Amino acid sequence: METELKLKLPAAELERLRQHPLLAEHTIGEPVEHHLVDTYYDTPERDLWQRGLTLRVRADGNQWIQTIKTASSASASLHRRGEWECALHDAQPRPELLAPQVKPGQLASLLASTEIAAQLTPQFQNTTRRTTWRIALEDGQQLECALDAGDIAAGEQHASIAELELELKQGEPAQLFKLALALHQAFPLQLANTSKAARGYALLGAAPVGAHKAAPVRLDSKMTLEAAFLAIGINCLEQIEANRPGVLKRNVESLHQMRVGLRRLRALVNMFDELVQPPAEVRAGLAWLSGELGAARDWDVLAGSTLDAIGAEETAALRQAAQAKADVLHRQLAQTLRAPQYTQVLLQLGAWLHGRGWRVDGVLDETSPLARRAGRGLRPLLRHAEKRLDKRIARLDTSDAEARHRTRIAAKKARYATEFFQDLLPAKRVKPYVGRLSKLQDKLGMLNDYAVADRLLDELKGSNAQVARQAAYARGYLAASTSVRSARLGKSLASVAGRRIS
Repeated sequence: METELKLKLPAAELERLRQHPLLAEHTIGEPVEHHLVDTYYDTPERDLWQRGLTLRVRADGNQWIQTIKTASSASASLHRRGEWECALHDAQPRPELLAPQVKPGQLASLLASTEIAAQLTPQFQNTTRRTTWRIALEDGQQLECALDAGDIAAGEQHASIAELELELKQGEPAQLFKLALALHQAFPLQLANTSKAARGYALLGAAPVGAHKAAPVRLDSKMTLEAAFLAIGINCLEQIEANRPGVLKRNVESLHQMRVGLRRLRALVNMFDELVQPPAEVRAGLAWLSGELGAARDWDVLAGSTLDAIGAEETAALRQAAQAKADVLHRQLAQTLRAPQYTQVLLQLGAWLHGRGWRVDGVLDETSPLARRAGRGLRPLLRHAEKRLDKRIARLDTSDAEARHRTRIAAKKARYATEFFQDLLPAKRVKPYVGRLSKLQDKLGMLNDYAVADRLLDELKGSNAQVARQAAYARGYLAASTSVRSARLGKSLASVAGRRIS
């Protein structure tokens, strides 16, 4: 299993990084230079890629190495994936040689298929100058640092390579983040969750950018509560980073899902607040990123779903003005996600999670609730979320926008808590409970969208006369709709109040 951290840097910084004293200080022996030519093979229908496999034949001098990799599982650019390789006599791929080593069985069968082998053809090629350092750290931990400069070519399409790969050889993954953070102080690094293979297939048009919803969190009954917290946190980071490419391309749904991932992570930290204390820079980073993502999303919702509820003819000019605001904020957000501060925040999060930064001197107290089995330890956390929601519902004045918003947040946290731990909860109770919470959250969410819209529309009242008239009309329409919808919340609130999953 390969564990590595991938980062991008400006091509102009490649030589300066090769000379960086931090690498020289910890290097075992001399750095090694390789000139590599990697050819990726697949069928015309891309059967391997569609099943999460890549097949590569690497020419390194007079040697040929065949490598098969599975799709990576990435969190804050920490990639874990299956990797198998063998030597070849020539450049012709022979996947059947590695099939006996590959798991699961259906992938092994695919690679062993003579029909698949007969269809394999070159898809794209990487030509790379690679410099590698063997890095020795304290306590016998070892990393490999590889600096790649080159080109990906798929027919007439090309993409440059300027990447830094930090691969764990022996020790803890947190060391990858610590080294990356140290180098980031000198170089403007960016996270690189997309592998060279994925970039090559993207040049072929085989990897469209889309939004990524949260993957289910997989927990088992033998896990400690600490292990569950770590698994959930990594799951949230995966969702955040998986949506970054889509946000950079101004995909509205990608931004929404990136915000969902961030909200889930903040809800998790809040839920474990008495057990796991994030350092100040992690809390500040989460708050900063939430603010950066929120503004563009607010205008997206106004320009899209909120004004859709009113009517196209009545809000045409207003929609155009709102969309213009959203476009400006999306451009600014793209700059933010390429900025050093974003990289800093994600690396700090990765270092804290993978390094289990809440432990004292690296040791977990045996008496801590975090050391209990997750199935027992989750109960107080769920009960707290449920009781908080009950209190908000009991005190709710449905005409009070701020009170509705607080109730919505409590419902969201109760839902996230249940979804996080659903593998350890009675399945027949989870689905209906989450369903009721989701319906309540949707209704409260729409009312919150209307409240946000009122604030945004107020900002547009100084625009041209047509926009101002439509904004005034829209605010009146939304105020009336809010009054009606808020008065109808009773049934949804009652369906959740007093319910328990814990």
